[in-house]
Amino acid sequence: MKKVFLEKRSLNKIFIVVLSFSLGVLIYLLFRSRKLFYYQFVELIYLDPYIRAIRKIVWVYRKHIPNWVIYSLPDGLWLFSMGVSILHNRYYYKQAQNIFNLIFISIVGVEIFQGIYGGHGTFIGTFDSADVICYIIGYILATLIGYIYWRKNYKGKEIEDKSRILKKERRKILLIVIIFTILGFFPALAS
Repeated sequence: MKKVFLEKRSLNKIFIVVLSFSLGVLIYLLFRSRKLFYYQFVELIYLDPYIRAIRKIVWVYRKHIPNWVIYSLPDGLWLFSMGVSILHNRYYYKQAQNIFNLIFISIVGVEIFQGIYGGHGTFIGTFDSADVICYIIGYILATLIGYIYWRKNYKGKEIEDKSRILKKERRKILLIVIIFTILGFFPALAS
């Protein structure tokens, strides 16, 4: 029974992560430049005719969609997906939260750095307060979801093999950070 419960929580986590990340990628595919990596990938797997057809349909509604949805929401969804991956279903939630805090501070720091040294057309990028707001919302939501699951399922429970579980969770988190860092650079890659 316990194993089935753990599998259900893992499926919930995967669903939340995949859905939010996919929504961000879909925004890139439908409303952003076709020179970005995601569109190049779609061309590689021969799905570009379908995406182009959908782009024609949704472009009619583009004027009704705020710019922050197209240019900032995917970043917040990316951070949210990463946060849920890191924080959800962790015995050592507080250690995972500290890692996620560092990631969040680094990302906001990069955005501030862009405000000081960047600008339109520079490699560094352009500061956008909507990006920061979306990052903050993604951070808060991922933290809340992770904390609620931890409090409900793990807080105050005794762990038999603490060092093995801690090592396992650290490896998982490191892998998650590497994967999401790579995925985070994809939109910046253009042909």
